[in-house]
Amino acid sequence: MSTSVRKFLDVLTDSPQISDLRMNRFLMNSPLQLITTLGLYLLSVLLIGPRFMKNRKPFSLKTTIIGYNVIQIFWNLYLFLGFAGTFNNLSVFCTPYEKSNRQEVLHSIDLHYGYILLKYFDLIETMFFVLRKKERQVSFLHVYHHVGILLAAWVSGKYFPGGQASFVGLYNTFVHLIMYCYYLLSSFKSSQTLWWKKYVTVLQIVQHCLVFLCVFPSVVNPNCSYPKFWMGLFSINVLFIIYLFGKFYKNTYLDKKTQ
Repeated sequence: MSTSVRKFLDVLTDSPQISDLRMNRFLMNSPLQLITTLGLYLLSVLLIGPRFMKNRKPFSLKTTIIGYNVIQIFWNLYLFLGFAGTFNNLSVFCTPYEKSNRQEVLHSIDLHYGYILLKYFDLIETMFFVLRKKERQVSFLHVYHHVGILLAAWVSGKYFPGGQASFVGLYNTFVHLIMYCYYLLSSFKSSQTLWWKKYVTVLQIVQHCLVFLCVFPSVVNPNCSYPKFWMGLFSINVLFIIYLFGKFYKNTYLDKKTQ
């Protein structure tokens, strides 16, 4: 077996141990778990689900979705308060990854893990769209964003938890807290009566701009030890997400208003 193939298999199986031992937790043992989950997710929402629903009437799922939104609200609130509590320990220019067992560091890692589990939980939302036959909502932006954010959270959590990545959790949980409050209210009222609908999208765009401004400095800071290659890739992805959300806002609100 060639050296390159062996190294690739080592990464997939995390053998020998090349990740952070503090992250040997449920759904975090091997990259194969993540790859399998994302593979099943894409297969379910893009192929199996639509075929299953093709000749069926859409499910209502109103009670289930209300319960889902309530869980999202409290889960995001809990993590946001946790990340906000570590804000004084964060620096835009560089918040390094630490291997120490200081209480603050371990707390940051626990928050990162809770955030990863939340991103797994987020995948359920797409299945609601499929079962309700809301095909337009299973857009490229929606699927790409769900896959990308889980992938990014998992990789950073597996190999260098905490540190600069905490900014992502801080802003994302705050925006999702607002977003799921909107979803919950729209379950009881017509979404057209909720005047702040489009501002949720604006808030998402602002969120990703803030994330970019808080992670990119670590890439250009020569004295920052946080993995620059990874932060560089993540920064490019954030810019792409900003473009996608901007395009969605233009198509949904600006073009519609012009028409």
